[in-house]
Amino acid sequence: MLAVSKYAPDAAVQILIDAGQRQFGESRPQNLRDRANRWPDCEWHMIGPLQKNKAKYIGRHAAVWHSCDNMQTAQAVARYVTDRVLPVLIQVNIAGAPGQHGVHPDAVEDFAAGLRDIANLSVVGLMCMAPKAGDVRQAFRAVRGLRDRLFDGSFSDADGGELCMGMSGDYRIALQEGATMVRLGSILFGDQDVR
Repeated sequence: MLAVSKYAPDAAVQILIDAGQRQFGESRPQNLRDRANRWPDCEWHMIGPLQKNKAKYIGRHAAVWHSCDNMQTAQAVARYVTDRVLPVLIQVNIAGAPGQHGVHPDAVEDFAAGLRDIANLSVVGLMCMAPKAGDVRQAFRAVRGLRDRLFDGSFSDADGGELCMGMSGDYRIALQEGATMVRLGSILFGDQDVR
């Protein structure tokens, strides 16, 4: 479970840490940096879209980068990764909708192959957000199929590949369809933007 803390105040984050939660998701690179420095015993995952000029925060501080969907940005992030390998999830635009973030499903395998050539990054799975309209279950099932093809043993040594999908409103369906990681925000912190 990834606790999406992007709108939560530090006091609410501390309550979850005190309860044993150690994996958190942030969508703003500077906030990820600040919280990674404040709570270094936790894992801080980058879950939002990323501009190249913020690459250093992710390369230096993210435990996992969930929203990888651009080769130039990936190269920029990799330049700031030192003494480790940064796990990367490719964001899939499962609806194939123009204007939405993520790699088109038909381009995922080629995109993953390109990422494989970037030092300091390791593709460990896929991430998607359910489409706003349409069959959520079918969308999750399609991403699971992409993950299964990508991690058939020929692309990576990873055992099966991570599948991050599902949020507070649809995580039960995502788990039924094979999610290995869900992103929960409003169910943990409430619906308000409290920052």
